[in-house]
Amino acid sequence: MYFNLKLLCTVLYRSFWKTRGTDAQLTPKRILVILILFPLYVVLELANWMGLWLDRLLFPGAGRLEVRAPVFIIGVQRSGTTFIHRLMDMDTTNFSSMKLWEIMFAPSVVQKKCFAALGKLDAALGSPLKKIVLKFEVRLFRGMADYHKNSFFAAEEDEFILVHIFASLFLITMFPFEDVFRPYFMFDQGLDKKTRAAIMAFYKRCVQNHLYAFGRDKQFLSKNPFFSGMIQSINETFPDARFICMVRTPWESVPSAISMWSACFNFFISPTTALPLYGAQREIISHYYHYPLQQLPLLPPERQQSATYPDLVSQPARTVSDIYTRFGFTMTPEFMAALQKEQEKARRYESRHSYSLEQFGLSREQMLKEYGEIFDRFGFERE
Repeated sequence: MYFNLKLLCTVLYRSFWKTRGTDAQLTPKRILVILILFPLYVVLELANWMGLWLDRLLFPGAGRLEVRAPVFIIGVQRSGTTFIHRLMDMDTTNFSSMKLWEIMFAPSVVQKKCFAALGKLDAALGSPLKKIVLKFEVRLFRGMADYHKNSFFAAEEDEFILVHIFASLFLITMFPFEDVFRPYFMFDQGLDKKTRAAIMAFYKRCVQNHLYAFGRDKQFLSKNPFFSGMIQSINETFPDARFICMVRTPWESVPSAISMWSACFNFFISPTTALPLYGAQREIISHYYHYPLQQLPLLPPERQQSATYPDLVSQPARTVSDIYTRFGFTMTPEFMAALQKEQEKARRYESRHSYSLEQFGLSREQMLKEYGEIFDRFGFERE
């Protein structure tokens, strides 16, 4: 299987020898992060690759499993992708999504079955282990709680599974070298066909492993803002894939996404600026706004649907119902009832976040120039 050893060696070399004038400066915090995370990564990947090797012996059927019409939720960060993902993930009759624990620690069928068995044993004993993990994750994810509620037991962005082959764009938050990772946020155009095919082959095998272990009769449901730049590659890998593109007014999502990106960077590095890799952040956000709107209309209507954040938060049940109708999915009475409950919660929700454009080096003129097409196409207010 593919592993991007060249990228790993490049970022490690730069992290120790090419940090002057960059946000990857070797502060005590930075050194500590590398000295802790890298050995853990090596140990984790040895276990993961052993599991993947055992899969070939013990579960050869996983690699032959058909992935039927998977659904990919894409769109700029902070545009409602997590909300709609967790709504649709409640429909356990139709869908199955990867949980964070398996994305990080169990890409193989062998590992999934071992963790599942451990979970059953723990539940039989009153869940002492799960309670410890829940307390630990509150501390671990505290810095990101205002932006994105993480839990090892919740459905999560499975692009992170590409960390296991060192090919995930998320790695830029740990190794802030813009030129090195540029091909990954321009994935379809930035990487050569052979590399893209190798990365997507690994991802497909991970999807097959998940469905083999947890839902052979279900459709795979994925939510990944990073996949907004990978539409061609996903379409080549899953020719019957469905895409849901979430869109929110740039006045809200652009500063919110920059704020979230900056929080991720601050988790791993000690940046020299308040907004690390600011130019790269702006470019990624702009690309993830525009690229899906160029690519999705090239697909048949029954395979793609756009939805706006205001519609989702005001009428989540209707938004999801419209998607089901477009894609030909059947909605069970139980799932419809669950959506109605979520709709009542959404009506009472009020965001605690407010941002000013100036806070993130943005001007009204810049925004209208860069996102004028978005404002016009979706009817967002220009003020």
